[in-house]
Amino acid sequence: MRSTSTTCMRPLSTVTDPGEPLRTQHDELSDLVATPWTLRVGKTPMIVRPSSARDLAAVAQMHSRCTPRSLLDRYRAGGRPPAVAALDHSLRAPFSVVVACPDGSVVAHGTLTRDRAHNHLCATIGLLVQDGWQRLGIGSELVAHLAGVAQVVGYHELIAYPATAVSAAQRLMIEVGRTRMVPDTDLHLHTYLPESATLGLGSVRQRLAG
Repeated sequence: MRSTSTTCMRPLSTVTDPGEPLRTQHDELSDLVATPWTLRVGKTPMIVRPSSARDLAAVAQMHSRCTPRSLLDRYRAGGRPPAVAALDHSLRAPFSVVVACPDGSVVAHGTLTRDRAHNHLCATIGLLVQDGWQRLGIGSELVAHLAGVAQVVGYHELIAYPATAVSAAQRLMIEVGRTRMVPDTDLHLHTYLPESATLGLGSVRQRLAG
């Protein structure tokens, strides 16, 4: 999306203002959330790490290599990529990650942000995997990692907004928690996170794997 004690991975609910993102209280938890980790796709070692504004060019290029269908499923905006300013803002978010190849190119981008259409314990998960790298397990790894991030920083639910890929999104979300579909005007998925979701953090799973 690897050995730590379960006591340092308790979910935290530290919000003081419902309008603000949730924060961790312990440096050790923050380190787990922000620690880069290695994801092997076939024989290729990929690095999953927090994103920054320096990734803008590589992530924009990755968007240009995605089909309109993939962009539609990610952004629901007519199959178009977001504006550069919006993409830059997304990359600066505290819980945004990229998957980078050894040559530095980016093939996937995942985000976790407060879902303002629901209560302050809900976070929206967003995921875009470049078409040529889909169906190789990258999406599943990122969902598990971001679910772990959500639980560590105090969110209790993940909200996903698929467009045409409802079944695929549902399969990914069921892997991390109890999931239900809400078929209102803006169809979305609610996934309730168990405490064990913290074990999905990529750095935790990498350590556990040895």
